[in-house]
Formats: sequence, structure tokens, C-alpha cells
Amino acid sequence: MTLTLLLPWFPIVLAVGVGGRILGRTRGLAMGIVSALFWLLLVQASAGDGFSGQPWVVLSMIAGATAIVAMGRWSGEFAASEADSTVSKKTATVSPEAHVTESRHLIAAVDRFDDWLHEHREDSDPWPKFDEFVRALLYEFCQATHVRPYRLLSGGDDLVALHDSEPLGDDDRLSARRGIVGHVVTTGRPYLFGDASQGELVNRLGDESDEPIAWCFAIRQGPRRLGVVLVGQVGFAPDQQVIFRRSMERLVNQFWCTLAETMLSRSAAQVDPASGLATRFAFLRVAEESLRSSYKQGEPVAIVVMAIEGLRTLNDTGRWEVADEVVRAVSDVLRRKVRMDDQLGRFDDSRMVLLLRRVDSELASLIVAQMMSRVTAVCSDASRWGSSVCVRCGVTGSGTDEPTLRTLMSRALIQCSRARQAHASVASDFSVSVEADGAPA
Repeated sequence: MTLTLLLPWFPIVLAVGVGGRILGRTRGLAMGIVSALFWLLLVQASAGDGFSGQPWVVLSMIAGATAIVAMGRWSGEFAASEADSTVSKKTATVSPEAHVTESRHLIAAVDRFDDWLHEHREDSDPWPKFDEFVRALLYEFCQATHVRPYRLLSGGDDLVALHDSEPLGDDDRLSARRGIVGHVVTTGRPYLFGDASQGELVNRLGDESDEPIAWCFAIRQGPRRLGVVLVGQVGFAPDQQVIFRRSMERLVNQFWCTLAETMLSRSAAQVDPASGLATRFAFLRVAEESLRSSYKQGEPVAIVVMAIEGLRTLNDTGRWEVADEVVRAVSDVLRRKVRMDDQLGRFDDSRMVLLLRRVDSELASLIVAQMMSRVTAVCSDASRWGSSVCVRCGVTGSGTDEPTLRTLMSRALIQCSRARQAHASVASDFSVSVEADGAPA
């Protein structure tokens, strides 16, 4: 009798187990029920009617049928878990079409930045516009909203909003040492809400943030930290678009560094290193704009050329540092005296030039006389420079006409030469010569 029960039961159980793995949870359970009924009918037909009258045999048949049904359900659940895992892997796997789309997005982002930089590289402060560029870029390609780029103040631990033109204020500031933002800035590793690979402690820092942060990544230039980008919401899950997201982080980082380097190179071309004043090229550009604005408003303009004599002697004797210190001292005096809307630059090695708005030749001569009293006090200290140094000025005004900047510059240079020939400190088109300075020609 035992053989009558076991011989058909064992292969049926194996068949149900294999079938459940193939068919899944629901179909595996149905196969188990049908196979259990088949086994009962098979045993009944083989043993006859008398076989079912014994209690222990009935219990064995019930237990065997239950085991067959349980095998079908269990093997079906195992198949379902494998199917779910396969689906998740397929979801995480990016199709070739998606790769092509993401590559096109990256190329479009690079092209867009090139166009943006060409348009805004000469702006006096391009960072607020770059803030808008980053927001639009991440919104279009990553469906990112509430994007907030911050820059790290040099020599400090404060992060200031990139669009903030007055970083000395306390509004919209973050600490670069606290919370999930501090973790990202300090370590340089990005943060994405819900990403289990970051670890429990990092996710806890993100949950404790005062404002919701879905995505956060640092802006780095080698070992230096330049800033951070915070995103409130994103349009993808942590396990989706991983490569594309990291590529966008690198792109924004590179765009930021490129703009920073562009600003540094522009500053090097526009600011004279010795005096800290605008170079001739930069001065002429901004002076042209100031001149047009003054003429448009009917205002007079004066040009002042200031020549420092004695620098060549210092340079010829190898005292270049002293010559630079003289230039720096004179430029510091001039910077303290000019107004916000006046323009000041270094014309060449020994001459500086000023554009004074809303003054005529006579008033400009009085202003220059005050400047000269301070500049002369600095330059006349022969014990400090170890050589004789003096300054002469040429002043010219626009008068009732509207001469070009080049014409005004030429006239001021001529007046400066006349001051040297007359051994005078200042000469202008209003006064032929002013009090002689007594310095050797």
C-alpha cells in the first residue's frame, strides 16, 4: 500500500515544482490543485474501493494532496520574485535609444553653454545670468525644479546665492560645514534623496535638512571647492539615469569652472598688475561708453594724463620692485580721489589717465591740483625711493563741442608735454601753465 501511495506521488510533486517555477504564483497554485486531484484519482483507481476505508490511508492521501498544492504555490512564489527582479533590472537598464537621447542632450547642453558664454563673457557681472542658465539647463534635461546654485566665499565657510550681487548681506546664506550641504561640499560626493548606496547616515543628514533637497552636488576645481548646486525636486528615481545624472553634474561643474577661468583671464587682460588700474584697452572701452553717456545728457567731460617721471631711472638700475611700488602708491591716491562714475586707467609704463565727468577744464584743473598735492607728497620722498621722482599732468576739456575720445586723449598728452617743457606740475587748455614744481626736466 505504501508503494501505491508513493510511486505516483513523488514524480507528481517534482513535476508540480518544476511547473510552478515556470508558470508563476497563480498558475503554479492551479497546477498544484489539479495535480493533487489527479493523484487522488490515480491512487483510488489503483487501490480500489477498499483502500479508502482505512483512516490512516485517508489521512495520508489528504497530506499528500496538501503537499502537492503547497509545492505548486511555493515554487510559483519563487518564480514571481525572480520575475520582479528581472523587471527591475530591465527598468534600470537603459535602452540604446535612451543612450542616444541622453548623448544628444549632453551635446545640446555644451552647445548652449558655448553660445551663452559668447554672449555674456564681457558682462561686468555674469554670475546672476549664469545662475539662470544653470536653472534652465537642469530643468530642461533633468526636470529639476527649485534649483539654487551657491558659491563659496573665499577664505570662509559661507555659501552665498549665485544671483546675489551683494554677498556681504546675510540673506540667503548657507553654512558650508553643516548638514547634508556641508557633507557634499566637504567630501565632494553628490547626494540624491532615496539613494540607498549612500548609506544610512548620509540619508539621515538629508532628511534632517530644513528644506527638502532631492539632489545636491559640489562644484570643484581640482582640490578647491567653488560652490554647490541644490535641487528641490527631480524627475527621475535614484536608480534611473545614473550615468546621465553624473554627466550633468560634471558638465555644470565644467561650465562653472570655465566661466571662472574666463573671468580671471579677462581680469588679467583688463587690470594692470602693478597699479591695479584698468589697462589701456579696458580704459578706452569703458571711457568710450562714459563719453557717449555724457554727451547724450549734455554733460562736459575732462581728460587728465598724469606722467610719473623718474621710473625709467629705477628700471634701468634694476630696481623694478621700487618702480612698481611708486606706481602702486600713486594709483592708490588717485583711486581715493576719483568718483564712482569717473574712469581711471594706466595708459603706459609711466602715464595714467583719468576721465572726469560733469566737469569743465577750469574745474578739472582745480580737482587735479588737489590730487597733485597728495601725489607730490608721495613722490617727493627721495629717501623712500632712493631716486628723484616727480609727476606732471596735462588736462583738457570737451568744451562746447563733442570731440572724440581719441581727440581728447591727444590734447591731454600735448598738455602733459607742455607741462614738462615749462617745468610745471600741471598744464591745461584753460591755463597755459601752472605753478612750476622746480623738478629737473
